[in-house]
Order: sequence, then structure tokens, then C-alpha cells
Amino acid sequence: MAPIEDQSNSSATVMINRTCLLDEQFLTRMMPPALTTFFIVGMSFNGLTLWIFYSHMRKKTPIDILMLNLCLGDQFFTFTYPLLIVYHSNNNVWVFGNFMCKLQVFFIYGFLLTSVFFLTWISIYRCYMIIRPIQFQNRMTRKCTIVLCVLIWSFAVFCGSPSFFTVSTFELNGKLHCMSFNQPNIEKNILASTLLLFALSFGIPFIILLVSTLLVQRKLANLTLTARSQNGRYAVRMMTIILIIFVICVLPINITRLTLAIVGQNNCTRFQQLGVVYYCCVLAIYANNVLDPFVYFYANTKYRLKLINAIKGIGFCKNLPLAGSSTQSNCES
Repeated sequence: MAPIEDQSNSSATVMINRTCLLDEQFLTRMMPPALTTFFIVGMSFNGLTLWIFYSHMRKKTPIDILMLNLCLGDQFFTFTYPLLIVYHSNNNVWVFGNFMCKLQVFFIYGFLLTSVFFLTWISIYRCYMIIRPIQFQNRMTRKCTIVLCVLIWSFAVFCGSPSFFTVSTFELNGKLHCMSFNQPNIEKNILASTLLLFALSFGIPFIILLVSTLLVQRKLANLTLTARSQNGRYAVRMMTIILIIFVICVLPINITRLTLAIVGQNNCTRFQQLGVVYYCCVLAIYANNVLDPFVYFYANTKYRLKLINAIKGIGFCKNLPLAGSSTQSNCES
């Protein structure tokens, strides 16, 4: 994933003039098999989720709409993997042109932020439905949720749009490259942009998620055992999964990118070592859409039931109980 930084020429291929370069040859061995696996698993999981949403959940609630948009963002993100697989399989040589390089970076940053924002709002929704259910249900209507989704997509597009002006292919050893820390003028404004990305993709969302989780746990502590098991069990699990996703997928790349920005190229040896760690952390970002389906399972009862039906191969089961329930399901033959 390329850093979005200023360049002297963003509309054409630029020549590189740096003494401290990262050895990215290991990416040709690491990225193709890993991205191919994530592509197959992500397409399968998200495809199943979209099928459940469109085929079995026609009257969508606000939480359904948020989850559907999260799934769409993950699926679109998965569509960027084939270009990356070809790029790294082709000895890190970019053959798709300068515009596609810009577009690829735009998609990566845009879909990353949409995933983060929708995960955050799903957590907020579940939190308020437990601590303020009546008031929040009256305010968070379907229309309000749709407007919120449009705003999230618009903001993600706005945040990713600088790539069209600041990212370009560049030539190194007679070969064209894209999405690399070896791009020219990488040191310009990297610290400021890294801090902004850290705040938007991890810092602010993680604080919101942590506070939401603590509020839900405090609310559940004041409920009876029966109410606690019915209202909060899956909400707490869902929020815990989202926190784990942030720690595994989003935190490492932000930390290593920030460290790279602070160390800089003056310490070339350390810069090269951190660059290897950074590229390894990039894989965690691409694994994000493989983990998000676990959020759907705990976020929504209807989706959970439909998924269990699909897995069991029962096409038209109704009232399928949750795990541990003694209620019998009614199935049509």
C-alpha cells in the first residue's frame, strides 16, 4: 500500500533519485500467495453475506443497512487484489499505467476508511440499542441511516482523492513501480499525513469502540441475569471482535508507518528494517475483509439465523433458535 505523499510530478512517470532504498524483492514471494488466499476467502465470505442480505432480508433495519454497506466496501476492496497479485508476481513491475496506479491507491485508502467507519458505527448502534433503546430507535430511522451511509462514503472518497494528485508511477532500474516506499520525495510531509491517517483509521475509531464496549458492559452489569443474556451477550462479543480486528489489522500498519516517518531516511539501515516490517503489516490490512463476517454474525440476529440455515443446507427454515436455545425450529419441506 503506497503512502500518499507530495510528488513533483503526479501526472507522469518520474525518475527516482535516492540513495536509501528498500529491497522489495521479498514481496514477489510473500504477496501473491497471501493475497490469492485472501481474495478467494474474502470473495466467498462476502459473497455469501451479500446473498443473505439480498435474498433473505428484504425489509432492512438500520443495522442491516450499516452491515450491507460494510460488506459492499469489503467486496469492492477485494476487487483490488488481482492487480496487486499481478504486480508482485511480475517482479514488482507495474504494467497498468499511471492512472490505474493512482486509482489503485485511491481504492485502497478509500475502502480501508469505509470499513473502519462502518465498523465504528455498527458498534455505536449496538451500544445505544442497549443503553438507550427507545430514544435511539426513534432517532436512528432507516432514512437517517441511509443519509449516514452516504456521508461515510463521501468522506472516504474525499480522504482518498489526494492520491490522484500525489501518487504516480516511478522508474527504478529501468522498471516501472507503484505503491512503494521507494517513490520520490517520500519524506515530504510524511509525518503530517501519517498522523492524520492514524487519527482517522485507528485513533478516534478505537477510542469510540472502547468507550462503547465499556458502556455496554456497565449497563449489563446492572441488568438481571436473564436480561443480560438476551440483550448483551452477542453485543459484547461483537464489540470485542471489532476491537480485535482493529488491533490485528489496523494498529500494526499505523504504528510501523508512524515509526518510519519519525526515523526517516537519515538512518538508512533502520529505515530499511522498518520497511520490511511495514510491508508485512500491509498484509494484515488485506486480511480485514476476511474477519468482518464474524462481526455480521454477532451484530444481527436475522443474519445469524439465515447464516445458520445456509450452512445447514436448510433452504426455508423459520424460527431457527440461537445456540443453546431449546426452542424447536419450524421448517417447511
